[in-house]
Amino acid sequence: MIAVVALMLFVCLAVPAGLAWRLWRLDEPSRLAWLIALAEAAVLLALILLLGRWDMAGLWSRVLLLGAVVAAAFVSLMRHARRPWLVAGQASIWHSHGHRLAALALSGMALAYVTSGLAARDRPHALAFPLDGGRFVVAQGGGIGILNHHSGHRVQRHAVDITAVGASGFRASGLLPQDPARYAIFGKPVISPCDGTVAAAVDGLPDLSPPQADRNNPAGNHAVLACGGLLVELAHLRKGSVAVAVGKPIQVGDPIGQAGNSGNSTEPHLHIHAIDAVSGDGVQMSFDGAVPVRNAFWQR
Repeated sequence: MIAVVALMLFVCLAVPAGLAWRLWRLDEPSRLAWLIALAEAAVLLALILLLGRWDMAGLWSRVLLLGAVVAAAFVSLMRHARRPWLVAGQASIWHSHGHRLAALALSGMALAYVTSGLAARDRPHALAFPLDGGRFVVAQGGGIGILNHHSGHRVQRHAVDITAVGASGFRASGLLPQDPARYAIFGKPVISPCDGTVAAAVDGLPDLSPPQADRNNPAGNHAVLACGGLLVELAHLRKGSVAVAVGKPIQVGDPIGQAGNSGNSTEPHLHIHAIDAVSGDGVQMSFDGAVPVRNAFWQR
């Protein structure tokens, strides 16, 4: 797990820094060649911004890196502004820059695919945001597997995992701390996203030390709410925090419990998904009118 986190940080931090350095030093004979190099860098940067776990790499790191790339692109533009669009006698742009054009085409298709996973589908069901008292970031959310590891599961295909970040923009103090309390979301109030009735409630399971997980109790401490034809599950709650009882009515904003790290969870977060009570199929949600996709941000 630490290796996965370290790889994510490398991609999020080192690759954009490398793109900025490359653009800063770029020295092409023609403006067209420069434009191809710029487009290649821009598409790759867009992919990293969309796919990266910025709750891990730091929300403000993203802003600084984007600023560095934009500044480097501007310096590079000034260097190439007076150069010709094409150099007389040089091989065709396809011959001299075919590898870059091929890379641009492939990365462009990848960007189009990722962007498709961010779109609203199936008329999202409107819910209220289920957490309070912090800055929250969607870690897993979207319609494709590269954005949301739940997407291949019939019931949870639109499930969302939410973390929180502190003032510095990081989800935890450390790379993968074993103390759940060092994660910004641990203990944050979980509130009802809808009006309805409590259909299930479980408490008493321990909060585990990351990256341990309890695969025998996937949802851990959790609550299921029956809300107007939907069953909404909120999972991985903190031991001893579940504040609802089966059969009791509940309204938007009522306390459910606290975010924890119980069940099949590798680190503290809130898992939420909704299913159609008749078909049993997972349905897409929106929170306060916005579809929750990776890196979406809410402050409450």
